[in-house]
Amino acid sequence: MAIAEDYWNKIYSDSPFRKGKAPSQFLLDMLPRLRPGKCLDIGMGEGTNAVYLAQKGYTVKGFDVSSKAIENAEKLARETGVTIETKRADLDLFLFGMLEYDSIIMTFFKPCVPRYYSEIIRALKLGGSLLVESYTQEEQKEAIGADDTYKDYYFKSNELIQQLKGMKILFYNEGIVGNKHVVQCLAQKPTDKDVAKYDLFNMQTGPKQTGQTAQQKLAEALFKKK
Repeated sequence: MAIAEDYWNKIYSDSPFRKGKAPSQFLLDMLPRLRPGKCLDIGMGEGTNAVYLAQKGYTVKGFDVSSKAIENAEKLARETGVTIETKRADLDLFLFGMLEYDSIIMTFFKPCVPRYYSEIIRALKLGGSLLVESYTQEEQKEAIGADDTYKDYYFKSNELIQQLKGMKILFYNEGIVGNKHVVQCLAQKPTDKDVAKYDLFNMQTGPKQTGQTAQQKLAEALFKKK
């Protein structure tokens, strides 16, 4: 984590907001299809997307490995007059709640371990939306060595869609956008009439408890039967 933090801290210190303070155009395009409510921004960077969603009425939590990125994001939120919840963490140390978020966004960040995708999906409420945008390997400009996994945020062709099996794909694109090779996806977590029946939609993480609640055990059983 320390190596990755140092790497990104230098980038965000040397060139703050080098791409500007506007949100992703893909996020702007997909906003009407993004489920409103509580949103998590994974690898939020300097918070341009998180701040924009807060302006649109979302309750936003974001985390990033870079303390400098978090500092810049908090400053942008203050300048914009909105509030976002921020946390410095990498994916290894971030605790996902079950069925906690209405939407999750992940832009220009790629999980290094496939198992994280199931954790991300589990954190979505039923019917929740997942927006992903990042570079594909055609955009890779430098060789990535065994010790540089923290730089490996390039997707192989079809890699993302393979990790989202079981999700309803609302939009998917691999191609050149703005002279960059990118993958873009908006997916929805399927709904389940059993979830509505047992009122599991609004189950969120709160203070840590010993063991699972009755609702969490029921939700686990519902997921296992699929």
